[in-house]
Amino acid sequence: MENALKGVTILEVGVLTPGKYCGFLLNGWGAKSIRIERPGQDGALSTEDLLLNRGKQSIALNLRAPKGRDVLLRLCATADVLIESYRPGVTKRLGIDYDAVRTVNDAIVYCSLSGFGQDGPDKMKPAFDLLFQARSGLSHLLAADAPISPLTWLSDSVSGLMAATAISAALRQREAAGLGTHIDLAMQESVFSLLSVSHGTMKDGLPMTGANAGNWARRPAYNIHQAGDGRYVALAAARPASCEALFNHLGRPDLAPLGLKPGKEGEEAAAFLKARLQEKSAQDWVDELSALDIEITRVNTPEETFDDPQLRARGMVCDTIHPSAGELQQIGIPATRGTNAAPAPNIGQDSEAILRTLGYDDSQISDLRNDNVI
Repeated sequence: MENALKGVTILEVGVLTPGKYCGFLLNGWGAKSIRIERPGQDGALSTEDLLLNRGKQSIALNLRAPKGRDVLLRLCATADVLIESYRPGVTKRLGIDYDAVRTVNDAIVYCSLSGFGQDGPDKMKPAFDLLFQARSGLSHLLAADAPISPLTWLSDSVSGLMAATAISAALRQREAAGLGTHIDLAMQESVFSLLSVSHGTMKDGLPMTGANAGNWARRPAYNIHQAGDGRYVALAAARPASCEALFNHLGRPDLAPLGLKPGKEGEEAAAFLKARLQEKSAQDWVDELSALDIEITRVNTPEETFDDPQLRARGMVCDTIHPSAGELQQIGIPATRGTNAAPAPNIGQDSEAILRTLGYDDSQISDLRNDNVI
């Protein structure tokens, strides 16, 4: 997968976290990604930028200036993909909407990644991760009791992943038809689509799927339990054989038939496991039960996961060095083993180099700088 998109050039215009993550994935799969950023910004990179902008180039460009728009359109003329995350109508005002861009390149894949999409009654509403998790129904499914504010930006990440998928499909379509397309992708619909696997069908106003998902997701032998050291283990003995092995090993084979029963039927087995798992530490239980082919893992913190030997063996934890941030451990790209992406660029770091590829000479570049275009 490292070179699957080799030869594809992506422009990231006005993107926030979802668009950055989309570019991060596509770049990791071989595409060249150029970020178009506002000139005059503080040069300090955020921790998000240090990871999600790895391997990318950066040009600072004032798109409100006609000359800045002209530079972007020249970039579009030879690009394969443009990702933009403005509110609906902004690209039209800037003169860089899909209709304007396809006049210089009708083969471009133009992805508008916004909060609620380009039409509909809520298209102009602000886009915040928490709102999408709550409004989609996801917040009710991520907490055991009352919904709580999440500690990760799942809406951002899944929307970036959905955009990367849609763009890849559009590039394949372009190969067949020869023309580009406009992708209108909303964060709201990206998050809502996640519920397809558990809560995807209603009939006559009532759920056909998902009504019992809570019970089935929290059966005694398929649940998260606290161990004696205060840490937690995820026990997933969902196979009848592993469930039987679990209760046999713990000395209550009679409870095995109840270990995978939801709700009240499994209460006795749940109480037994709760008491027994308090007798040893989380890691002791992992070592002991894993040896019996019983599915169990310790519930890690995100920081501990960076030491996961399986992820490291698969190249998903990268040891990198950034010129200003120093030595870092960073998450890699799924389905690749590549760890050699260039460090995240400073804003506008590649402006002159990119302009030269477009045919601008020293005098023209100097004029753009003097006019505050770059």
